[in-house]
Amino acid sequence: MPVGKKKSIKAEKKSFSVIDDDRFTGPFSAEAREALTSLLSPGEKLIMATGSDLTSDGSFGDSCFAVTRQRVFSFTVENAVPVRLVEVAVNDIVSFNRRDFHGFCRLEIITSDRAVIVAHFARNYIEHFVRVIDAINPFLTDGVTREEKQKHKGGDRKAKLCPTCQKPIPRWLGVCPDCINRQRIIARLLERARPYLFPMVAGFGFMLFITIIDMAQPVLTKIMLDTVIPNRDFNLFAWIVLAIVGIHLGTAAFSGVRSYLMAWLGEKITHDLRSDMYRHLQRLSIDFYDQHETGWIMDRVSADTSNLQDFLAEGFQDMIRDVMSIVIIVTIMLTMNWQLSLITLIPAPFVFILTMRFMKRIRRQFHRVWRKRSRMTALLSDVIPGTRVVKAFAQEHREIDRFVGRSQDYMKSSVENARNFATFHPVIDFITSIGFIMVWGVGGYLVISDKGVTVGTLIAFISYLWRFYGPLNNLSRFSRRVERAFTSAQRVFDVLDTPSRVEEQSSPVPLKPGGGSITFNNVTFGYEPAQPVLEDVSFHVEAGEMIGLVGPSGAGKSTTINLLCRFYDVEKGSIEIDGTDIRSVSLSDLHQAIGVVLQEPFLFHGTIAQNIAYGKPDATLPEIIRAAKAANAHDFIMKLPEGYDAMAGERGQHLSGGERQRISIARAILKDPKILVLDEATSSVDTETESAIQKAVERLVQGRTTFAIAHRFSTLRNADRLVVLEHGRIAEIGTHAELLAKENGVFRRLCNIQTQNNQIIAVGG
Repeated sequence: MPVGKKKSIKAEKKSFSVIDDDRFTGPFSAEAREALTSLLSPGEKLIMATGSDLTSDGSFGDSCFAVTRQRVFSFTVENAVPVRLVEVAVNDIVSFNRRDFHGFCRLEIITSDRAVIVAHFARNYIEHFVRVIDAINPFLTDGVTREEKQKHKGGDRKAKLCPTCQKPIPRWLGVCPDCINRQRIIARLLERARPYLFPMVAGFGFMLFITIIDMAQPVLTKIMLDTVIPNRDFNLFAWIVLAIVGIHLGTAAFSGVRSYLMAWLGEKITHDLRSDMYRHLQRLSIDFYDQHETGWIMDRVSADTSNLQDFLAEGFQDMIRDVMSIVIIVTIMLTMNWQLSLITLIPAPFVFILTMRFMKRIRRQFHRVWRKRSRMTALLSDVIPGTRVVKAFAQEHREIDRFVGRSQDYMKSSVENARNFATFHPVIDFITSIGFIMVWGVGGYLVISDKGVTVGTLIAFISYLWRFYGPLNNLSRFSRRVERAFTSAQRVFDVLDTPSRVEEQSSPVPLKPGGGSITFNNVTFGYEPAQPVLEDVSFHVEAGEMIGLVGPSGAGKSTTINLLCRFYDVEKGSIEIDGTDIRSVSLSDLHQAIGVVLQEPFLFHGTIAQNIAYGKPDATLPEIIRAAKAANAHDFIMKLPEGYDAMAGERGQHLSGGERQRISIARAILKDPKILVLDEATSSVDTETESAIQKAVERLVQGRTTFAIAHRFSTLRNADRLVVLEHGRIAEIGTHAELLAKENGVFRRLCNIQTQNNQIIAVGG
């Protein structure tokens, strides 16, 4: 088929087997999967496929990219019919070339005589396309060099590769499933439990005592059958009954104490781990949160630490108990009758081999289930905060369908997982039952033949047999708990091991009191490698000066503020406050000196007074009220039934956008910083409110260094100077009047455009 030519292909009913879930990466709907199945020729094997939010011509729309051993192709689904977009034979491919642009990427196939654009995708799909390219590389011609492969495997820092095996790390899992170091994880977990060594040893001691006294029951049964009953020894009978009662009482008492102790231990260790994790998350820089979804982080803090609780409290010791029980029971049975003991051990190798093979197989299935769950929780964390948008665009049914689809995928994977366990456990039970049958048969024959085995010995042996196969079956079932715990532990430790890209000095320098002068020295910075947002930016701000940052969208205004607050570190150059490099100052001192009003006001779930006092928790009510008055918020607060005790609601949903912004401004005012940052502070208020806030700002900036970003340039008339940014560089610096007087200046051009837009809006109104 000619490259780029669209061809509609009717979905035919073909007898293909269901494609394994491991062949898909990224979003891939059931409809797209069915369409892909119809596109595969008989005998054609899918290597890997992924979805994309852009078509191969770069327009918005869902598309799919798939590779087989014969070809590489992309397609869309229109009215349940697959439409093939691009197709290239694998034998014609020399290499892949990924080109990164602002906001999206392009994947090109390089052949001997041309370059073919085969897919476009957003940057958050990079990981999935890297996996696909990595999967197809072994099947390409010899023209693909090692350097070319490495370029596509590691060309972007956000496409995380395993440092051990260099395979892409699944984003839904967060760790490489093939390189989880179980010994190291156990060592780190035990290291975490070291402060609680005494309760751990006590719990282990209780478990050992319970196991040992439980082993005495079959011996008592043997004595009862072989000695007490034939000899009618009532005295020994009474002692045996008392011993059995004592065993049960002791087991019940010590089991209760141990259960409580282990529950306390598990909760305590998990609490410490969860607290350390949250503490570490607070220390991580903003770039970590840029790279990870909220649901992903919450899953680590809550679900993964909860999975560890079961393993730390019960699972690990249960495994040790089962191993010890098997060793003790085998020793006792060998002393009783070695022939029957050997018969008992016949099923053990089969159970062990099947369990090892099953654990290897079920590990991939667990990862599949967790991937489906991760996609479902990611959808929840994405949609629920945007409920208003969903309702405003009447997309409830669409979101319901999306969630039901992902929930159904999760359900199907879980059911498949359960079906495998439902098949495995009965097989293990049947194999172990063969041991019972053989012991009953051989033992019964030896008893009937009077060949040294008594009835009491046989019954005791059978009792031990139950105790032997119980722990053996438990160990075979232990794979689920172990795999879940190890994966969760690896994910938790990966977060704890993540370094902050904004690190504090071991001996920070204190900021000088007063002052507030700021200097940018040849600052260069980019959120993505080799894509600077600011480049060689230099300017000086005197203490108490008000600076307006202006420029077109994407010029670097908010980035300048982010660097000043040290949410990110500069790549080149430096930023100084009163002559001190902010990288040598503690983050606490720096953030205490800067008050910020963000473009999108964020309020916590609490009272209005608590939100205003967030930066100064010990503030008195008169101080809070003064700050609210300065931000022109006092009047609307007093109109609320509860006044300052009124609840703002989650993210301030009980307040309007302008009210939230004024609360945010009051919060910055109460902090009384020497440097004030207003990032589009009036973007969410009406003209009347903006005028009132501007009057308050005029009072606030006295004696305080201020950076202000505003869409409406008229609000910056009173700024001492304006810094005009364009394409990440400083285009102009001057007063409002000076810059407006430049006929060909950037600021004047932007003002003219804004004036024309305002006139169009006025005429349209």
